[in-house]
Amino acid sequence: MVAATVGTAGDLDTAEDCAQRAFERALETWRPATVPSNPVGWLVRTARNHALDLHRRAGTLRARAPELVLREEARCADAPVSRWNDDLLRLVFTCCHPALLEADRVLLTLRVVCGLPTPTAAGLLLLKPATAAARLTRARRKIASAGVRYAVPSAEDLPGRLDAVLAVVHLVATAAHERPRSPETDSLEQSARGLSTSLAEIFPEEPEVLGLLGLVLFTQARTVARRAAEAVLLDGQDRGSWDPRLMAGGREATSRAIESALARDGRAGRYALQAAIAGVHTEAASVETTDWPALLRLYDRLLEVWPTSVVRLNRAVAVSYVHGASAALAEVDAVADDPSLREYPYLPAVRARLLADLGRTEEAAAAYRRAVAVAGDDDQRRFLKERLEDLDR
Repeated sequence: MVAATVGTAGDLDTAEDCAQRAFERALETWRPATVPSNPVGWLVRTARNHALDLHRRAGTLRARAPELVLREEARCADAPVSRWNDDLLRLVFTCCHPALLEADRVLLTLRVVCGLPTPTAAGLLLLKPATAAARLTRARRKIASAGVRYAVPSAEDLPGRLDAVLAVVHLVATAAHERPRSPETDSLEQSARGLSTSLAEIFPEEPEVLGLLGLVLFTQARTVARRAAEAVLLDGQDRGSWDPRLMAGGREATSRAIESALARDGRAGRYALQAAIAGVHTEAASVETTDWPALLRLYDRLLEVWPTSVVRLNRAVAVSYVHGASAALAEVDAVADDPSLREYPYLPAVRARLLADLGRTEEAAAAYRRAVAVAGDDDQRRFLKERLEDLDR
């Protein structure tokens, strides 16, 4: 609704108000016998008409009013899916504009594109509601002051701008995956899947768009089996409960991403490679039967295009299955002092498991206690405490 209205409204705040007014009008006027044949079209037309009324009252429409009315009415009636995709795309690119700080892009996308209330979006990003509200106000002011256009970037600017959009959608998906299951995180997962699917429909030949879709689908295929704490370690999940439909979709999108990337410039990007890694995990019947040498090769390629400490840490897990715990521990210790991992529970959790495999029980216990101390929620803490207790058995 907001995506379909903001072009007429002129700014995000007005578009949200107009969308809300359209829903209010529907509640006031719709009855079982009078629901329009195209309810969505009715809501959008009502929201846009309200925006036009606001412009008229403000004296800003002037001579363009007839042109806008005709154009909006033509767009509203039985609008095709592609039109909604166009509106969504414009809104996403506006919320993910490089003029905004990345943290503000994510927050604005959660609030405006995903439709989450500000307190819910704040909780997912571990912010206080007042802080989130202030950031949203700052982001909206920045959009207005910087003259950010509600439009898809030109072909020349598209690659860099698309990267920013993909990064935000990935962060939205990650925020949903790493939090305890709740109606809010379920809604967030649906938003991430919907956005990545829409982007793939609009950019069907873009390898990284397809890669992100594959990654999101593979990750969400495991949602039912995953307790929040098991986002830290894959073992212990009931793989039989993974969603076969999402797995098949992830497999198809990832295959297309890799093929398209290799045909274009001979190597895959970060999202295509992450999707391929998720695919190897998903195809395996168990942790023990996972193709760890293949994963290690994929992580080596991922490090070439996305050399982060988190990737190195994940690669260390593959090293442990291919070359043993001692070699993997050296890899983990090489990134242990990275400030970005200081509050990351996966680091001490992986280190604890490797130390336990080497028989260094006291050091493993200390590492698990550290993981418990920095865990993000009660489910993670409970899971890690269980691992700590297992050391004494």
